[in-house]
Amino acid sequence: MFTKNNRQQKAYIKYEQLNRNPSVELDSPRFMTDSPSEGYNNNGNNQDEKTPQAKYRFPPNKQVIALLLALFGLLDLAYRAYELTTTPQHQHPHPHPTSPISCNCGETIAEALANNCRYDSFAAAWLPPACRNDDLIEQFERAGPNPDGSWNYYADANKTRTLTLDEVSRLPETKGSFYTTHRWHLVHCAYYWKKMFLAAERGTVIEKRYNRMGHLDHCEMMFLARDPLESIVTAAGVALHSDVLVVKGGGGDTDHDHENMRTY
Repeated sequence: MFTKNNRQQKAYIKYEQLNRNPSVELDSPRFMTDSPSEGYNNNGNNQDEKTPQAKYRFPPNKQVIALLLALFGLLDLAYRAYELTTTPQHQHPHPHPTSPISCNCGETIAEALANNCRYDSFAAAWLPPACRNDDLIEQFERAGPNPDGSWNYYADANKTRTLTLDEVSRLPETKGSFYTTHRWHLVHCAYYWKKMFLAAERGTVIEKRYNRMGHLDHCEMMFLARDPLESIVTAAGVALHSDVLVVKGGGGDTDHDHENMRTY
């Protein structure tokens, strides 16, 4: 049973606040405004912290251009210094033109060999390295009608005696001539066209003996002649001097304006 005193005591029970933190008043300015609190963004993050965009900013375009120009200038100076230290002092930016290269080999075969000359079979001449295309020489000596690709050379127009290639190459010693076929003459012309075409790439000097319109006209005539390929139509000497055209005349060799090959 409850007494009167108990009822009075119950009426005065004191309720204590469980949360020790001060109460939040709903009518405070913090809850009355629609905008985020000062120093915070919409996500509740502190706006005082720098964003990545603020931390990493590219330098102005003018500074970038200035840095690039300075770099290029340093590279240019370094390259010029390198050229000065590696270029021989005796070289000049505008060298004087050199003398024309001679295709002459001397007065005798012994002199030709001493001058590093070689017999060029499709030129019918001894030539120094600057005036030869050794690859074409090798090809020409395998382009003949014989089974091994060799050519036939004769001591006379009647084919009474055959000459070896070595005997042909030594004809300047006796000032003799060799006789050969129309086929040989046509292929000789074709190989000179090849030599002229490759000269720009290889730097080969075309000897004055053949580097002229007269030789091209002569080859044109031979192609139009329509002679049997194996007929003997050509007699030729072997030259040691190819800077000028040399043919048999009178008692010795003289300069002449025509081909050093006679046709019948």
